[in-house]
Amino acid sequence: MEAVLGFPLSLAFALIPVYLYRPSFNRRLWLWGVFLLTGLFLLLPGKLRIEAFLPGGAAPFFFIAGVWVVALNPTSSIYKLLNMPLPSRKDLKAEIEKVPDVEGRLQKYLALTVQLKKIWLKRDQFLSGYNSAMLLIFSIAATLVSFGVAVYEYFLTGTLRQLLEEIYKQVAARMQASGAEVVDFRPQLLELSPAFFFASSFASVFCLGVFLRIFARLRFKQNLVQGYMSLFRIPDNWVWGLIVFAGVYLLGLRIEALKPAAFVVRNGMLILLFLYMLQGIGVASLFFEVRLVPTHWIALGIMLMGLWVPELLTLIALSFTILGLAEVWFALRKRSLRPVIDA
Repeated sequence: MEAVLGFPLSLAFALIPVYLYRPSFNRRLWLWGVFLLTGLFLLLPGKLRIEAFLPGGAAPFFFIAGVWVVALNPTSSIYKLLNMPLPSRKDLKAEIEKVPDVEGRLQKYLALTVQLKKIWLKRDQFLSGYNSAMLLIFSIAATLVSFGVAVYEYFLTGTLRQLLEEIYKQVAARMQASGAEVVDFRPQLLELSPAFFFASSFASVFCLGVFLRIFARLRFKQNLVQGYMSLFRIPDNWVWGLIVFAGVYLLGLRIEALKPAAFVVRNGMLILLFLYMLQGIGVASLFFEVRLVPTHWIALGIMLMGLWVPELLTLIALSFTILGLAEVWFALRKRSLRPVIDA
């Protein structure tokens, strides 16, 4: 049962609303049904309930997929706008080679360039805001659900506290056996729990978006934008929130009266830094996708480098965060689109 409620098979619960939903259904009744069925997970025993509601668990996946599938209703205009499959470098080459003469191939190349220009501009202008809003809304919703259950299980039932105690004993035993100094990670984990839950929820929702993109293509015969980091961006004015959080955090190091707010300020600052790191990844993804470079191979290379040299992951994360912050002042997304916009 633990394997069923764990992350590897939790995505299977997302298939239930994907295959059951029909555009003719009453949306209000469907959403109420999703809420009620998600609430049934609360009836599970303590430990299984925690595993079901943690980020990447069965309950958030079922809940988000049930709401998301309504937003992917193929009768809506925004859904039809998403139906813009992008050609690969191989597809473009095959299309150009259909023309026998050199002059005709040049004209075909210019025509495809103009077509790609329109597609990329529309994707960035109209779809990036929609895609980003969907990811953020569902990440916040999943965070609230998971964090709410975690608070209940930690403070009221004590099940989560007992589970953390068991994990700590196991980790401490292994550290003692290896001769390393035992460090109690629980206080720091609790202090940074909101940021941890949000980052985990975003990663889970993003994976769910990729999952829905594959299965909804089979289910609705449509192309979706879910799961594309190149379309992720956040409003520029959010940088002021980061500046305020950082300023209050630094003042709290010297002013005792501000220390009670340290929990909110620290987690708010970390969440915004995480979002700017994601924005940096989005800018880099857009830069390579516009140039028809397969970004999945670049992502795989970064993951392998992280496995071989873990210290590089911190440097890479810092680089993406700086890139995301630079987007606020230097409009890097527009610069990334230069191959498809007029000089």
